[in-house]
Amino acid sequence: MNKTILNTALFPMIAACIAAGAKPCLAANLAPDGTNDMTRALLEAVYAYDDDNLIIAEGEYHFYSSSSQLMDIYISNHDQNLPRRVQLPICGAVGLCIEGQGKGARFIFHGESTGILLMDANRVTLKNISLDWAESPIGEAKIASFAENGSPRLEWKVHAFDGEGSARMLWDAKTHAIKPNTGDMFNIAQATAGDFISFRSWERPSPAICLYRASDIDLVGVVVHSAHGMGLLAQRSKDISWSLGGVFPREGCLCSTKADATHFSNCRGEISVCGARFEGMMDDAINVHSTCLGIVDKPADNKILCRYMHPQAIGFEVFKPGERLRFIRSRTLENGPECIVTAIYREDARHVVLTLDADGAKALAEYGEGDAVENADWQPSVRFTDNIVRNNRARAALFTTPGKVVVTGNTFDHVSGSAILFAGDAANWYESGACSDVLISGNTFKDCLTSQYQFCTAVIAIAPTVSDLAAQKTPYHKNIRVTGNTFDCHGAKLYDGVSVEGLVWSDNKTLD
Repeated sequence: MNKTILNTALFPMIAACIAAGAKPCLAANLAPDGTNDMTRALLEAVYAYDDDNLIIAEGEYHFYSSSSQLMDIYISNHDQNLPRRVQLPICGAVGLCIEGQGKGARFIFHGESTGILLMDANRVTLKNISLDWAESPIGEAKIASFAENGSPRLEWKVHAFDGEGSARMLWDAKTHAIKPNTGDMFNIAQATAGDFISFRSWERPSPAICLYRASDIDLVGVVVHSAHGMGLLAQRSKDISWSLGGVFPREGCLCSTKADATHFSNCRGEISVCGARFEGMMDDAINVHSTCLGIVDKPADNKILCRYMHPQAIGFEVFKPGERLRFIRSRTLENGPECIVTAIYREDARHVVLTLDADGAKALAEYGEGDAVENADWQPSVRFTDNIVRNNRARAALFTTPGKVVVTGNTFDHVSGSAILFAGDAANWYESGACSDVLISGNTFKDCLTSQYQFCTAVIAIAPTVSDLAAQKTPYHKNIRVTGNTFDCHGAKLYDGVSVEGLVWSDNKTLD
C-alpha cells in the first residue's frame, strides 16, 4: 500500500506506528477483543502491515469515537459541522483488500462518526464486513395499546442516539412498511395497536462509508445496518461497485440509515450496484447526480464567481483546472456551451472563482448571474441491477446523469414514494446532469407510491425543476425506455413526466 500520501500531522497515532516500524501479527490473526476499542489495532494493520490482503477474523469489533480522528473534510449532502469525526481514515491506499472471514467481521461504532473513509485511494476492496452503531440513530417503539384519550402506550425497542426528534413515521404492524397515506405526516388516529413509530431528527452529520477522490472501489458483501447519515457517500470518485450485501436494519429493527442508502455526487466512470438489498432507510436506495454551482458575479471577462448553493453540498472540488465546464440556463434548465476551466481560486468553502478559456469568455456574453455551471467530465454511467428495495421512506432510485443508465431485474416493494425519479435543478438542491440514455426493463414494482413526497408524482416520475417551462426549447431528459416491467401498484399513477423527449413505454404488464 502506498503510504506516501498520508498526512501524518492528521494521524499522529498512525504516524507513530509507522515510525516505530510496527509489524502486527499475521492479519488473519487480527481478532475481536471483547468490547475493547479496536481502532488502533485495525489502523496499525492497515498502515503498517506489508501484505495488502488484510484478513480479519470473524466476530465483532468495537470502535469508540473518543479515538476517532478530527478532520476538516466536506462531505456532500450531509451537515457541514467541522471538524468531523472519522473513525477509520484509510488515506492513500493502493491495492488494498480488507476481508472478513467466515460469517464476516462486524464493525460496531460507539458515538457519532463517519465509520470508514477511503480518501485518495485506488483499487481498494472491502469484503464481508458489516457496519452498525451501538447507539441507534433512529428510535423505534411499538404501539402496545391506546389510553382512553387516544394517546399511544409505547413499548420501546430502541431509543434514538440524539433524542426523539421531530421526524416521526408510522410503520404497519404486518408489512413493516410505512403505513399508506402517512409519509412524513401522520395522525395517531391512523395507527392501530401493534403498529410502530420511528423517531429521529432531520440532522445527517456523517455517512457510514465515505469515498473521496477514490477510484476502482469494490464493496463485496458489505452491509450497513445503521448510520447517522447515508450508508455510502461517494464524491469526486470513479468506478465504484457494490455487489451483494446492502443497507438494511439489524435483526429486530425496522429502520436503517437516517438518509440515502447510497449517494454519488460528482463521480465518473461506472457506478455498479448489483444483487444488494436496501430496506428501512429514510431516503433513497441510490441517488446519482452532479453538483452544479450558481454564478453570482463576473469579476472579469473570462472569470466567474460561483457559489455552492445548497448548505449541505459545499467545500469539495467540483472543478479542477483542465476540466470541462458546461453552462446551464437556470430559468429553463437548458444545457449551454462548454469550455475549459484554466484556473481556480477558492475564496472560502462556498465560493470559488473560475478562470475560463476563450470559449468560456465568449459564452459569458450570454450567461451570468443567476445561471449555473456543472462539470461535464465528472458524470458517470450507472448499472442498478438485481437489487431488492423495500419498506423505505421517499423514493427508491434517482438518476441525474448523461451517462448510460441501466435499471434491470430489480424488485421495488413497498417503496413509500416514487420507485424511480429523474430530477435535476438549478434552483434548490442544485443537482444536475440531464439523462440521455436510460433503460428500465425487467423490474417488478409492487405497492409503490403509497404516500406523497417531493417530486413523487408517479411510480416512475420525470420531474426536473424548470421555472419557465413555456420558454424551454429543448427538453431536459431524453431517451428513457421503460419496457417489459411488471406493475402491481393498486391504482397508483404509473408514469408522469415533464421536459422529456424520446420516452418509450412498451410491453409493460399491469396487475389488478
